Amino acid sequence: MEGVDLVLYKSVTVSDGDTNGGRMSYNLISSNVLNNLFANVTQSERTAGATKYRKVFFKNKNASNETGTNSRIWISLRSLGGDYFRLKAGTDTDTQAEADDYTGWLGTGYLSQTLSIDSTTITAVFDNADGVYNGSIIRLCDNSGGEEFLTVKSSEGVSWNGNTATIITTSGARGTYPASQNCLVSGVIDLGSIVAATSDWTENSASGTYDESNYPVEVNNIGTVDDTWTITFTSNTTFTVAGANTGSVGSGSTASDFQPINPSVGTGNYYFAISASGWGGTWAIGDTVTFTTSHSAAAVWIKEVIPALTGALTSNRMNLKLYAEGA
Repeated sequence: MEGVDLVLYKSVTVSDGDTNGGRMSYNLISSNVLNNLFANVTQSERTAGATKYRKVFFKNKNASNETGTNSRIWISLRSLGGDYFRLKAGTDTDTQAEADDYTGWLGTGYLSQTLSIDSTTITAVFDNADGVYNGSIIRLCDNSGGEEFLTVKSSEGVSWNGNTATIITTSGARGTYPASQNCLVSGVIDLGSIVAATSDWTENSASGTYDESNYPVEVNNIGTVDDTWTITFTSNTTFTVAGANTGSVGSGSTASDFQPINPSVGTGNYYFAISASGWGGTWAIGDTVTFTTSHSAAAVWIKEVIPALTGALTSNRMNLKLYAEGA
């Protein structure tokens, strides 16, 4: 899977209120652009302290519909200022009102003691006494290109002394890493497999049929969205289709393939495709079929914490790293 296949999209609502977040938008987050997600921190926020949230969607745009396996995201560059950032997996619809109550946020610290080969004990300094938890995945890296992922023990895997974490992993390190602020210890969100999918095909008809085993609904990583669809027959052979979130996507016939185009992602990319060859039996006016499609994206919350009396810093930044294997 190529790097261009992995992108971040904003949520539909971007604000500092309870409704911030929600579903995925088609607003791409451009790399290396100032304020591409968070606005500048104001003087009053730096003085009093503040916490801000932004929701992003890790999107697999592979046009060949490859599955993004072992999909992961982490903070690869810590804030250069006095603020700090944390990550947490979200849902396709949650908002800031819900995210504000989440626990177990992951962050990035730096190695404060040299780590030797086969060692299972890691000592790292974080911005706050959080950022890594029992059972979480961590990534080690250094300036020489050394990198590996380790799993924290699920019980008594992390202990804190102020902002310094002692982390016990389930297996030993494969390399040696120096104590350095450039040797990062990052909490990693494991998003699993990311690919468009369909499920829950249900026919509501006395004698109409569809052979979904041999002619399943086709979906794709670019155009398919998260929605529940209803096909409603307007005659024995014609029907309309609407999504609970998307709304109407037109009408079709059992005599022709049905491929409603998603206008937000470019010509030729459809929400789903239904083959004319699958229809059978006798359908009646008012009969329905419902099914669900899932997009090739996963939601992640980013939290920026600005402690009270944080100093000003021009052009501060934080970087995220996206990773997935093609399958």
